[in-house]
Amino acid sequence: MMTFEQQSIGAVSVLRPIGPIANTEDSEQFVDQASQLIRKSLGRFVLDASELSYVDSTGLESLVDIANQLNGFGQALKICAMGETLSETIRVTHTTESFEPFTQVQDAVRSYR
Repeated sequence: MMTFEQQSIGAVSVLRPIGPIANTEDSEQFVDQASQLIRKSLGRFVLDASELSYVDSTGLESLVDIANQLNGFGQALKICAMGETLSETIRVTHTTESFEPFTQVQDAVRSYR
């Protein structure tokens, strides 16, 4: 089962999912959590993928859905600390244009200034 840690750094909401996005239930829960934070922070949102152990096709669709929501706020989905598998999945599926990668959470947060 997936869990989440949330924090606010200034006006930016940071979501860290813990565990895999490996089925429809995980995916829906992930999108719901992210959507709440996106609305709350008016699109100033960072995804910390440091504890995201696995993403299946529904998880990738969730990431694209979240990126599309952020596009409505004029923002890109800022993902930090992506593992090698997630980075490769994004590259292979040609969805790299939907995401703005960062190494550290602090760098992604600072990019809003």
